[in-house]
Amino acid sequence: MRPSEYLLSPPHYFPTFIGGMLLSLFSLVTAELLVLDAYFTDVPVEVSAIWLFAVLTGVTVLICICHFSMVYGRPQWVWVVVAVFLGCLLAVLPTIEHRPHKILYISGVLFPLLGLLNLNSNRHRELRKVVVLVRYKRKRFQAIRSARMRRLKAERCK
Repeated sequence: MRPSEYLLSPPHYFPTFIGGMLLSLFSLVTAELLVLDAYFTDVPVEVSAIWLFAVLTGVTVLICICHFSMVYGRPQWVWVVVAVFLGCLLAVLPTIEHRPHKILYISGVLFPLLGLLNLNSNRHRELRKVVVLVRYKRKRFQAIRSARMRRLKAERCK
């Protein structure tokens, strides 16, 4: 299929986009829970809940901004999401020493790896290429429209 044909049928990219976003959020939450359970057991629950909420909110906003910037046609924002996945994976791996719950640990390792696999898939790469084409077409259309509006305004002033 040519890129122009992809523009006519974009819904097949939606599961890939939402999958990447959900996997990033799931990996963030499991990493946060494992790190809090392993390293911050002496901290009172009220303080750890406040920090948990603050970190989750901040990184979630960052993840959403990155994903929507990718959809807007800026594929370089994928590297921030890759850094979040790698950070979650590197935060989860050393917690094995504290004997965490097996399912939580496995999901903490599995979600970032699946997210990185999703970002590296052919469908996600095609998505990033197509949205760049859409961005270029949008800019071209806006330039043509603004030139036409300037010409019409100049004709009215005569």
